[in-house]
Formats: sequence, structure tokens, C-alpha cells
Amino acid sequence: MAIKKLNDFYFKKLSSWNLIHSFMKGFWRAFFLLVLLLIVGNVIVMNLVDNRFFIPVILVSLLCIPLFYYLLIYNRAKKFIKTRYQLRNFKELAVMRRYLLFAYLEKSGFSSRDDLEKLLRFIHSEMAEEKKNYKPLSTMIGVFIAAFLAILGGSFLFLMNDVAERLIAAVIIIVMAIVLYFFGITIMSVIRSKSEINAKKEHELTKEIIAIQTAMLVTENTSYHPFLAMEKKVNENDFLKEIITSRSFL
Repeated sequence: MAIKKLNDFYFKKLSSWNLIHSFMKGFWRAFFLLVLLLIVGNVIVMNLVDNRFFIPVILVSLLCIPLFYYLLIYNRAKKFIKTRYQLRNFKELAVMRRYLLFAYLEKSGFSSRDDLEKLLRFIHSEMAEEKKNYKPLSTMIGVFIAAFLAILGGSFLFLMNDVAERLIAAVIIIVMAIVLYFFGITIMSVIRSKSEINAKKEHELTKEIIAIQTAMLVTENTSYHPFLAMEKKVNENDFLKEIITSRSFL
């Protein structure tokens, strides 16, 4: 539960959507509206012009989409972080996200490299436990299918005296076994995909924490403070200060 809250903080509150794009909803609407108008325009043009112009029209439309994205989303996002957070580029945004995570963890009681090392061990243990919980599910599904078919098959075959009827029932049971097998595989693939997503999140989060540990080590051994400039910028922004003071994941 604690790791889920920490993941929610990092991947939701520190996401690009929360920090940037949630303030640009009007530009996103304009972008999607232009793309929609472009599609409608293509359909109309294709009905009016000769077939030989189809490919040029489609190519021009495909070139317009990244142009719209650059003008309405990327360019506006770059201007937004410059005016809102005093950041020159998206690399500085990544550094700011790292500092926000550092400040949040420090507020939650992880103020030293040793504390963060304990947090990393805790994250690994929680994720390992989650992976263990997924493994018995495949066995349970297999046992359920086998038991269900054994009961169903026994009941059918017990009630039938004719050999032909028993043969038909056996074929039906085999078909059901195949269907249930693929149904079980589908369920397990969904479960595994969720587990893989969580594993990727764990990897990214631990990578950020290790980067914070490295920055703390640099601060301890040299006069350079990697987060000093970001600390000043965050302290001047009420929205960012509110993120840091969010409820602890513990």
C-alpha cells in the first residue's frame, strides 16, 4: 500500500500532465479539433479531387499533424515551464522533478543516503512479494479448469449409455478445455502486463532514488550542491511547495 502511494506521488503528482499539460487543456482541445478538421477535410477532398491526388493530400495531412503538435503543445509547454517554473528546457524539468521527489522523501523521514538505501530495500521487497502473489494464480486457474472439466465430463459420461453420445460429449469437453485454456491465458496475460508495468515503475523510481543518493554524495564530498538552484525556484512557487507538503506515503 505504501509503495502504491509513493508510485502515485511520483507518476501522478510529478507527471508531465500534472506539472504542465493540465494547465494547457485549451491547447490540447485545439490540437484535437484541428486533427479532426484535418480528417474531415481529407474525406471531403478525396471525394472531390482525382484519385491521383490522394497520396499527396494524405502526405500533406500527415506532415501537418506534427506541425500542429509542435506549435500548440511542445512550443507552448516550453513557454509554460519558462514562465511558471523559471526553467529553460525540459532537462531542467527532469532535475526539478528529481528535487521534488527528494524534498518529499526528506519530509517523509528519508533525509540521508542510508535512509534512502533502506527505502530501496523496502521497495524491492514489496515488489518481490507482489510478484510472488501473482504466481499462484496460474496454478489456481489450471486447477480450476481441470476440476471443472473432470466434474462436467464425469457427469456427462456417467449419464450416457450410447457410445456415439459419449464420443460427442468427449469432443465437446475437449473443445471446452481448449476455450477455457485460452481464456485462462488471456486472464494471465492481463495480470502479467500489470505486473510488468509495476516492475517498470519500480525500475524508474529506484533509478531516481539512486540519482538522488548520488547527488547527496556529491553534496557531502564537494562544495557543489546539485539541488540548490531548484530549491530556490521551488520555494518561490506555491504550487510546487504544495506538492512537497503532500501527505506522506507512509
